[in-house]
Amino acid sequence: MSLLFLPEELIAEVLSYLPAKPLTQLRCVSKSWNTLISDSGFIKLHLQRSKKNRNLTQILCMSLGSYTLPFPLNTLLNNPSIINSTKNYFPSNPKYRYIFVGSCNGLFCFVLTLYKITYPENTWFQLWNPATNTLSKLYTMPNFDYFRFSGFSFGYDNSTDTYKFVYFRPNKLEIFSFGSNVWKTIQLPHTVPLNHLNRVPYKRKFLSEAMYLNDTIYFLAREIAKQIVIISLNLGNDTYSKLLPPQDFVEVSLHLPTIHVMEDSLYFSHHTQEIDFIIWKMTEFGTEKCWIQFLKISYEDLNIHPEYKNSLSPQCLYGGDLNIHMKYKYFLSPLCIYKSGIALVQAGNGHGLRVIVYNWSENRIEKTRMDSSLLWMINQNYVESLVPTS
Repeated sequence: MSLLFLPEELIAEVLSYLPAKPLTQLRCVSKSWNTLISDSGFIKLHLQRSKKNRNLTQILCMSLGSYTLPFPLNTLLNNPSIINSTKNYFPSNPKYRYIFVGSCNGLFCFVLTLYKITYPENTWFQLWNPATNTLSKLYTMPNFDYFRFSGFSFGYDNSTDTYKFVYFRPNKLEIFSFGSNVWKTIQLPHTVPLNHLNRVPYKRKFLSEAMYLNDTIYFLAREIAKQIVIISLNLGNDTYSKLLPPQDFVEVSLHLPTIHVMEDSLYFSHHTQEIDFIIWKMTEFGTEKCWIQFLKISYEDLNIHPEYKNSLSPQCLYGGDLNIHMKYKYFLSPLCIYKSGIALVQAGNGHGLRVIVYNWSENRIEKTRMDSSLLWMINQNYVESLVPTS
């Protein structure tokens, strides 16, 4: 029988529709296939195809030190009591403490710290691609401050095809560009990352509070005048802007606000004292008037009954308000939006992790207790990719 030869362009077209993990195995077929699948142009084409396939849209579960668990969004909505997915074991080292920074184009970014007694001795950051199971080298953090006064993020600048790691510490942003391995410092006078350490359940502390959307990274911060602001960092030109939260937002002691990315939009959420959970949507970047109230949910509708007690802790940086140490009954965070409702993550000390699927058109809820080993559920989309870690 005569062999059938296909043009390389056609082979690349067909292979670009395959999942990332089989493609890593197909590299072994021949030298030409290995060269093709490893080519930067093919990797970009495959990533574009993966992003367009809505069936691959996934919510990410994290259990730092053991595994990541991505699973399709429709699985959560159709039957939240069942999570059917393949676990990707993160090659962690028990000597280090890990913080999940972010996920972009199939790459995960972590900060890892070697502790001596209770304070960090050395701190690095690292990239991991779970689809190819490859790790980058360790990159050293400059002038690391204690986690209480630090923020981290990871994103991608489309204009220069550059991945960037951002370290937010008091009064400045440190930006690291992968590839060139160059650091750039931006002064941010009288501004510190918003501290969630004493206001969220223990498991939530090991996740970054920053969000990446469309070449831009968003941080929650507090100015010296105690005003909460959102820092918007453009990764294309490394410039920042400040955005005020919604006008009707009034900070309360129960929980600090959080920001989220859902449906390619930025959302701002906060609790009110024992009454409601409110979510705002940013319609366009500008003043606080760009916010519209997206959803207001009463705790009664969610069948949540808060129980907490107050105790004073030492004053925070800049002589600000006293922090409130809470005995948490719950903590809510938006996970994803669907046609007629929203899914929320609920957590609290001693109460495990739950998903609340809230159907606002029918005012109906479904609560599901998740695997006790899960650290958190991330409201970030994840697609498998062949993007290299170095």
